[in-house]
Amino acid sequence: MFSRRRWLMAFGFAMALTLNGAQVVRADPPPDAPTSPFPDMSVVRSFYTELPPEHFFIPEHYGVWFLTPTGVNCGIWDRGGFGCVGDIPGAPPGVDNIAWFNGNRAVHYGWTAAMQFRPGQAQVSLAPRSFVTYNSTTCVMTSDANTYCEHGPFRFLMTPTGTWLKGWDDGRSHVCLSHGSC
Repeated sequence: MFSRRRWLMAFGFAMALTLNGAQVVRADPPPDAPTSPFPDMSVVRSFYTELPPEHFFIPEHYGVWFLTPTGVNCGIWDRGGFGCVGDIPGAPPGVDNIAWFNGNRAVHYGWTAAMQFRPGQAQVSLAPRSFVTYNSTTCVMTSDANTYCEHGPFRFLMTPTGTWLKGWDDGRSHVCLSHGSC
């Protein structure tokens, strides 16, 4: 198995050869390399509209709150914690929360996310092709109505068919909650 680290080393070596005037060596990623389901934030920041957090702020609930096109209630709180409550695509029956809280080692779902979840009910939808940043967390509504939130390495993506979250075990893992359809 060809790891991402080895691929990056091979790419760096190829670039060094190119810079030294040697023959160009092409380093394609191996076919079994995991691909990230998450949006490219450089594209988002370049082509999407950034909305002010004040537009979504609910003072009595200490944070910004927005609705997704399917009515899922999402928020970003103090110290950058974030999450959503509602019909989480692909989640097991009875699971309606997904979140990351400051101090957690990964995004998680289920009863542990529910018991830490902040109260708050969004009044405004996050429009497609827009994003909001609050306390170093960014949430995005893609053009195809996917909801993506990230705070550093902590992230999740909700699509109509499944929800992806950043796993904790290594830098490359992505867990899909849709039980085989992702």
